Amino acid sequence: MKDFSYLDKKYFIDRTVYNCPFCNRNNVPYEVTLSFSFDWTPSKKCDGFLAKCSYCKHKSMHLSFDEIFVYYGSGSYLKPEIDDIDAKIFYSVPTSFFILDNRVPTIIRELITEAEGCLKMNFLTGASACMRKAIYELLVAEKAEGIDYESRIKFLKRKYPDPDPSLFDILVHIQDMISDKIHEQSWDKWDSRYLKLIIETLKTVLHDIYVLPKMKADRSLVVQRLRQEVEESKKGKKEKNNGQTA
Repeated sequence: MKDFSYLDKKYFIDRTVYNCPFCNRNNVPYEVTLSFSFDWTPSKKCDGFLAKCSYCKHKSMHLSFDEIFVYYGSGSYLKPEIDDIDAKIFYSVPTSFFILDNRVPTIIRELITEAEGCLKMNFLTGASACMRKAIYELLVAEKAEGIDYESRIKFLKRKYPDPDPSLFDILVHIQDMISDKIHEQSWDKWDSRYLKLIIETLKTVLHDIYVLPKMKADRSLVVQRLRQEVEESKKGKKEKNNGQTA
């Protein structure tokens, strides 16, 4: 059976359905309520549009440097040859923030979101700075102990044995983090492939630390509640039968 779970991490699944960043519903229909084009620079055009969720009715804005719309009179429509809308968009409001579960600390989510936005616009220095800050905020939130960056990451690895240990190993060996440089001006920017690796690694670690345990606990509560209902039903039937035979 094919696995299509990757679609849950996209903004736009296709030309008619998307994952809404407002109501957090997946695979919900949307409509383009407004499309427009403007001059980003004297020599660079930008296309934009508003997408309206059919469920919560909220609108999101999306910008692209590609010509993704065909305009005619007062109307427009997405070009039929575009099969991956996300790949054409460099900026969205809201951002892909909804991909990170709200059980992840807000400051870390915001930093990763900003890093992803910078990466889409090829602002590698800004994206690199945001990811460094996000990792340090995770260490602070988890009260990670150690005399340096490496020992603090290894503290997390011991604290959370369930996630794939290789994820923490990737974080340990991040370029120039281990040197504990103080001034951002002394940091080198990371290239886009390296940034993508760090972002996806950290997002997976955050999911394993903050989301999965709560999901397991919620499932256990559901099972316990169902079990209690069954036991109460059996008890009620037993009492009823005893009353009838008395």
